[in-house]
Amino acid sequence: VAPSPVSASSSRMWAPPPRVVVPQIGRVAGTSSAIEITDIKAHVTIRDTIAVTTIELALANRSNSAQEATLVVPVPPAATVGGFTFEGPSRESTARILSRDEARREYDAIVARERDPALLEWAGWNLVRTSVFPVPARGTQKIHLEWEELLVPTGDRLDYVLPRSDLQYGGPIWAIDIDVTSTTPIAGLYSPTHEVRTVHVDERTARLSMTDRGAAASGSLRLSVVRSAAPSATVITYPDPSIGGGYFLMLAAAPESAESTGLLRDVVLVLDRSGSMSGAPLEQAKIAASRIVDGLRAGERINVIDFSNGVSRYASEPVPIDPTVREDVKRYLAGLRPAGGTNLHDALVEAMRQSAAPGSLPLCLFLTDGIPTIGKTLESDISAVANVSQRRVFTVGIGPDVNVPLLDRIADGSRAIATYVTPGDDLTAKVTDIAMRFADPVIAAMTLSAAEGGRDAPGRIAETLPSILPDLFRGSSLVVLGQYRGELPFSLTVAGDARDGRRRLVVEVDPRKASTSNSFVPRLWASRRIAQLIDAVRQSPNVAASRPITDLADARMRELVGEIVRLSTTWGILTEYTSMLALEGSTFNDWKALETACSDSLNGRAVRTRSGYDAVNQGINWNRQKAESNLAGTKQYIDSALTNVQSQSLTQCGDKNFWRQGQRWNDASLAGQAAPTIDEEISFGSERHRQLLWELVEDGRQSAIALDGEVLLRHRSKTYLVHNRVSGVTTP
Repeated sequence: VAPSPVSASSSRMWAPPPRVVVPQIGRVAGTSSAIEITDIKAHVTIRDTIAVTTIELALANRSNSAQEATLVVPVPPAATVGGFTFEGPSRESTARILSRDEARREYDAIVARERDPALLEWAGWNLVRTSVFPVPARGTQKIHLEWEELLVPTGDRLDYVLPRSDLQYGGPIWAIDIDVTSTTPIAGLYSPTHEVRTVHVDERTARLSMTDRGAAASGSLRLSVVRSAAPSATVITYPDPSIGGGYFLMLAAAPESAESTGLLRDVVLVLDRSGSMSGAPLEQAKIAASRIVDGLRAGERINVIDFSNGVSRYASEPVPIDPTVREDVKRYLAGLRPAGGTNLHDALVEAMRQSAAPGSLPLCLFLTDGIPTIGKTLESDISAVANVSQRRVFTVGIGPDVNVPLLDRIADGSRAIATYVTPGDDLTAKVTDIAMRFADPVIAAMTLSAAEGGRDAPGRIAETLPSILPDLFRGSSLVVLGQYRGELPFSLTVAGDARDGRRRLVVEVDPRKASTSNSFVPRLWASRRIAQLIDAVRQSPNVAASRPITDLADARMRELVGEIVRLSTTWGILTEYTSMLALEGSTFNDWKALETACSDSLNGRAVRTRSGYDAVNQGINWNRQKAESNLAGTKQYIDSALTNVQSQSLTQCGDKNFWRQGQRWNDASLAGQAAPTIDEEISFGSERHRQLLWELVEDGRQSAIALDGEVLLRHRSKTYLVHNRVSGVTTP
């Protein structure tokens, strides 16, 4: 019997439920679908305290018939939908924000139907829901969603959050750009979660975009905007009762408009002109040095020291810059010729003995392409010379034949940084970038202190990093991380030398306002602390000893290695020395094996490898990690081939971290337990599973069970084995 004709409307009535599209997970939820997300763009406009977010989404239909989808978009609690449009033909939009109770009912229904653990991450969020029809056959439907929210100031700081998944699902990479406009001068722009690039910035406007590394990073994007006409400080806190308080991140920023004439600089340029510098290296170094000379302003001083077998200099001490001196110094630079060996020790001695003008900031740019070959060549002899003055020594290692730990030590101990020029790098551009970093110093020789009730309270803070604060320059920011003790309010003060005298930046800290949503704070602190511990190993005075200095029989080294492994594991920090954590079949549950593997790596590389590309990559990683200011770098490193290494076996879920072994994700807090006692096993979709989900929502940790496969989870003093379905796999 032939079937009766069926109308289009009635056929749609019998069609399968529309697929659920969540932009934050970058794909269609549940089973495989003819619909896929092909493009996601986000544009954010912040004007004073109003933030408008526009999401542009492209849905492609790979089938031969029109499809329908349900779009579900998590949005911040205070958001209001400002606009929702389709580019192609569609029925009228039904977009609206669901109330908390509605959102929970809708959420439970979607999860029960789709049986996709990826959806669990967005439980407890406000949801915008709408139907999308049609997504044309073999065509694309483009969707524009806009929401608006009021950003509530915290002192001089505004915080903006763009919700994105903590997990990586392999969907399209988001293209994100941000425009900021402020009637108050912009003192600083800072993202603790992603690496952003400032495309444009002036006193009251800025435009930012994501770097390649930032775009590839997962997690919600957070941006802090500091608005102040003068240098300003702000603080963000995370509570942790296990350390008797919590962690803090202090951000100090100086606006572009701050003191257009800050501290005067006293600059010494030190150039290696040994035979190995012949050709492009020396010519590029001379061009870069000339640019620095051109950038000096009236009242500042300059000198040039050049070295090979011996040491020469332009003048006996830095001379005040004027048009005649400027051209004379550039002629001196142009006349330098390569020859001989590398007398790094004597060149450093000469740089350290240069006088500095009273009230100036003494700076030094030290360029070399070789390890010491003339004069004193032992690291201990050379490092003893470094930092005997207050001159900041920015070291630049050109090529692989440099002693990386030595250049790092010289720079780090003087409030400066080390930079390495590798194949394909433009030396002139790198040096120019360094010069821009130390242009227009605003506050120098900075210190950090705590006070309570008007009295010094040094015991309120501990483990601050960096331990020696760098200087603050115009148009730049300084991030300081540390631990705080106690629950009563206190204040943090950054003080330093400015052109008009002593400058103090004071910020009040109320530990009662600390939030676990600021989980980036302890993770960034842990990354810097690991770098500090690694440097303690590679700078050990026992490098020349016949016994490996990381021998676990040595109590001090055992403590350093153990702490590196503990912090890496607990906070989900991937380094080249703990990369074994991310290997398939790793000994995650064998603590001794983890320590031994880390010790072997440190000894073979950090200790024994002092030069060559195997050392240069370590220097690049260490200099990045010691100043870690965003989460993008905590799950990757540069290997000895100078390529970027990332791991899909590590994931950071809020303030929890998981390492994968096979199809099981292991809670980092259970590391080292050979056979942890499982208090309860829970199956996906069960009533107990839903109860656990909403308990985790209360703690802001629901992304912990949004992982595919099994999840070994420590929650509220119990250990659970959660049997999740695998995303995208049809379930019976």
